[in-house]
Amino acid sequence: MFDLDRFIADCRAVAHEDEHGPKHVLELMREAIADPEAVRAGVKPLEPGKGVLDAPLFRSADLTVLNAQLMPGLVSIPHDHRIWAVIGIYDGEEANTFYRRGEAGLETSNCRTIHAGEAILLGADVIHAIENPLGRPTLGLHVYGGDLFANPRSMWDPASGEELAYDVPQFNRLCRDLAMKRRAERAAPAH
Repeated sequence: MFDLDRFIADCRAVAHEDEHGPKHVLELMREAIADPEAVRAGVKPLEPGKGVLDAPLFRSADLTVLNAQLMPGLVSIPHDHRIWAVIGIYDGEEANTFYRRGEAGLETSNCRTIHAGEAILLGADVIHAIENPLGRPTLGLHVYGGDLFANPRSMWDPASGEELAYDVPQFNRLCRDLAMKRRAERAAPAH
């Protein structure tokens, strides 16, 4: 049975133990999400109207744990964390597009969808955008190697490609605009 307090304590114990700390957290995540129903039962769902940033499961200077809920059709703009992250999906799927810095701005470097029961480790230098392509929420457990809320970060304007300082209201607005644009493009008749 998944025990959230134990999971957090175990992550804290190994996260910065040595240079392999993030890989140890990845293994803990893989063990946890091997039983998605137990994670679902052990993690309190977000209250209606509350976002993941309103209710971290754990937050300290060296670790943040979130219960992330990606609503159907959610699309994010490219962003970074500047700290490592372990993402485990326990219901649904999260489509990731990864980027690298190029001479003309961001260039797509890879794509990977994480399905329920899978987890990945993102390095501190990773830039990515996420999407929930499903018609139902995707649920994930996220562990970050620092205080995600206090860490300076970047986001990229999807229209101009300009790198901007991460700002939650602006990030949310740009993500909503991008999602609406994609829905309109998909609904448009093909020529």
